[in-house]
Amino acid sequence: MQKLFSMFPSGAPGLALLMLRLFVGAVYVIHTVTAVPALHLAMVCTYGACALAVLVGFMTPIAAILAAIVEAIALKGDLVEMEFPSLGPIVIAIALALLGPGAYSLDAKVFGRRLMQFEPGDDDLPRSIDR
Repeated sequence: MQKLFSMFPSGAPGLALLMLRLFVGAVYVIHTVTAVPALHLAMVCTYGACALAVLVGFMTPIAAILAAIVEAIALKGDLVEMEFPSLGPIVIAIALALLGPGAYSLDAKVFGRRLMQFEPGDDDLPRSIDR
């Protein structure tokens, strides 16, 4: 699973990723609530699940890409008013998918980096220590 995420930055970069996740997740939740009559039920469920996953930072790259795809389908089908600001959440979701969720997410807690500690003379496998 480590290949899915480049790193989990903390500090200011991690806070910036958290703010991006919260913004795009909130936009997607609002779009989910307002798009219920316009979209098929399967798309609404997928969109809502992806929005919540992006909000909490769980499987962020996959959820962000899926949410961006559903948003693009809604825009292409003229189900949502097509304006330049409508592309913002799609671009932010793709950026989140490429950057990763950051240190303040469930992904960092579940799939975060581990410190491998080798002891001299120990031929056993290295121990994994959670950071």
